[in-house]
Amino acid sequence: ETEWGGDAYAIMKRIKQAVDPDGILNPGVIINDDAKAYVKNLKDLPAVEEEVDRCIECGYCEHKCPSRNLTTTPRRRIVVRRALANLKSIGNVKQHKLLLDQYQYDVLETCAVDGLCAPACPVDINTGDLVKRLRRESHSSFANGVALWVAKKFSVIERTARLAIQVGAGINRVFGKNTMTRLTHSAKKLFPAIPLWTKEMTGAPDLQSLIVNRQNQHRSNQSTIVYFPSCISRMMGTYPGKEKNLMETFFSVCEKAKVQVIVSEKFSGTCCGQIFSSKGYTHAYRFTANKIVKHLWEVSKEGLYPIVIDVSSCAFTLRLLRPALETENLKKFDGLKVLDSVEFLHDFILPLTEVVKKKKNIALHPVCSLQKMKTENIFIKVAGHFAEQVMVPKHTGCCGMAGDRGFLFPELTDSATAKESEEVKQNEYQGYYSSTKTCEMAMSKAVGKNYESILYLVDEALI
Repeated sequence: ETEWGGDAYAIMKRIKQAVDPDGILNPGVIINDDAKAYVKNLKDLPAVEEEVDRCIECGYCEHKCPSRNLTTTPRRRIVVRRALANLKSIGNVKQHKLLLDQYQYDVLETCAVDGLCAPACPVDINTGDLVKRLRRESHSSFANGVALWVAKKFSVIERTARLAIQVGAGINRVFGKNTMTRLTHSAKKLFPAIPLWTKEMTGAPDLQSLIVNRQNQHRSNQSTIVYFPSCISRMMGTYPGKEKNLMETFFSVCEKAKVQVIVSEKFSGTCCGQIFSSKGYTHAYRFTANKIVKHLWEVSKEGLYPIVIDVSSCAFTLRLLRPALETENLKKFDGLKVLDSVEFLHDFILPLTEVVKKKKNIALHPVCSLQKMKTENIFIKVAGHFAEQVMVPKHTGCCGMAGDRGFLFPELTDSATAKESEEVKQNEYQGYYSSTKTCEMAMSKAVGKNYESILYLVDEALI
């Protein structure tokens, strides 16, 4: 009334009474006869964490969150943290323990830590950073020690994982394609940490192409790149119905464009560190970060050649390594140029090749990392160069895979991809493409079509 005047306020009250005679719509917020309403029933916003204390719970982040229809959103995660603080302050031990038990799944385990909430937030809060810290603080010294051992013995872990995938694929071939899915579902009831098998896992790829191309003599520094095959590609880089695995496809594209490729002799056991960073294993992450920077500095001839990695999320992780690096590796890191497959195709392949055969229409899934690297438009441009029509779903967003979340909590990816998959299913496309293997697996499951790396689109369009 002070703002609008008595006459206008009286008109508002009459309209409110006509529209809402029982006073059930937003009661007392705009129309309130209590002159002191603005200093009553104030919401308590206790300080809980520096990452999120600026939050006013506006909810602008919610439409970006992959778990929004399953458990919680960034806003709700912060509300839960504040509720825990309030319960602790008043000494309500029983309710505090109950909420703390429930929040493990709803707040921590089903957060994809994709960080897409930050661009949507008016004050740039990344709730994923909070969740990473909470995960980090929940680890025991024993768990951190095991993670560091895994990081140091990653080549052994990689070989073991490849063997397990090969054995699982073999079991499916012998006993039926759903056998491993049933077995891992049963095992997970006893051991919740066991990842679930999905039908999109078709076996570990042959690594012979890496060895053969490494042995090829390098002739000049013109149009030369260093290829860093991600550990995801080395373990799961095969696609249903494709003769070539992802690494073979990458080499094929480079050969057709006459781009020379350097492959490290020590590719086995290398990793960008994303698996340790997202889970909050600080020591393992720092070890891996410093190890990979040293490795890439050496293989790139001290930054002379750009480094191309075939998974967008890994490329994004590599660009964020600086805070985890030792002093001796900071200068090396600053001298490296890291490209993902999308940027590589745009910068190296498009200028050097002519399209022979375009697909009529294709569907794309731009992964979170492309959005955070601000290269989503480049992805669409590359796709548009090799296809006549390109469809990017209106409801595209984080698929919830988040590295391994989809293997541990498949309900997260099911929920996160529901809107996008419903949109994609409205039409048939000649191809379905993305730029991160695990996200491609999540979208394949959701849509019922084989999502592939964008490298396959380019390879099949060139001669």
